[in-house]
Amino acid sequence: MPLNDELYSRLVNLYQGLDDEQMHQLNARIILLLSEKVSDSSAIEKIIDQVESEKKNTPK
Repeated sequence: MPLNDELYSRLVNLYQGLDDEQMHQLNARIILLLSEKVSDSSAIEKIIDQVESEKKNTPK
C-alpha cells in the first residue's frame, strides 16, 4: 500500500523540530505501535530482512 500525500506529509511533520534523540524515540514508538497492528509476524520479519539487506548494501 503506497503512502498517500497526506499521510506522508503528516509523517514528515512529526519530525520537524526534533533533535536526533527525539527522532530515535519517535521512530521506536512508531515501530512498536505499527508492530502491534500487524498481526502477521512473517510480514514483520520480511520488513526486518529488507531493512537489514538495505543496510548492508548502503555505502558507508
